Formats: sequence, structure tokens, C-alpha cells
Amino acid sequence: MNINKIKTAPNWEEKYRQLIQLGKTLSTPTAEKLAQWQQIQGCEVNLWIKITLNSDRTLNLKAYSEARIMNGLLAILIDEINGKSIEEISNFNVTELFNTFGIAQRLSETRLNGLKQIEQEIKKVK
Repeated sequence: MNINKIKTAPNWEEKYRQLIQLGKTLSTPTAEKLAQWQQIQGCEVNLWIKITLNSDRTLNLKAYSEARIMNGLLAILIDEINGKSIEEISNFNVTELFNTFGIAQRLSETRLNGLKQIEQEIKKVK
């Protein structure tokens, strides 16, 4: 997946198209797996996450949404979080992350709220 294409896209329409394409790279979990994942409240679409703390104290995030655009945003978040230590993500800020892509201001309040809920869950991992 080429996340940098979103950063370099010349306008919002192209960024949106790239986000949709990126969202297609996330695999769809089975209903059984989703039942074991944590459902995130406060987002306009159904959203699930699974955070695992690896033995080396790095994080592994899995996430899925029923909305293609949200899956694109989740793919960016997964790329940013996976393999980082708890210490490395202690100052993580989801709004700042999406600002670097030039898309935070385009996200609806409920989408951003869902992403902020994930940020809070990530920071709870000890």
C-alpha cells in the first residue's frame, strides 16, 4: 500500500479516491473474529479494533469498518501504530497524524471521534 500517494495528491477529490483504494487493502474479518474485537462507539459507522501488545512491548493494531473511506483512514492508522513501542506512541495524536496527510479538516466530527476513541484505546495499553 502506498500511503504517500495520499500526501502528494493535488486535491481533496484525489486524496479521497486514494483513501478508498487504500481501504480496499484491509482484509475483511469474519463475523466470528469481529465478535472478539472491541467495537468502537461514537463513530457514524460500525468500527472494530483489536490491539495486541507483543512480547517486545510493541503494538499490533487490527481494525475494520463497514465504510470504505473509514478503512482507508484505518489503514493509515495501522501503518502508523504497528511495530511501535508503548513509549513511542505515548504522545501519539490522531488529529496531528491526519493533518500531515492534509485530510483532518475534511473528516466529519463523528469519523474523527471514532479515530480519537481508537487513540484513547491505544494509550490504555500498558
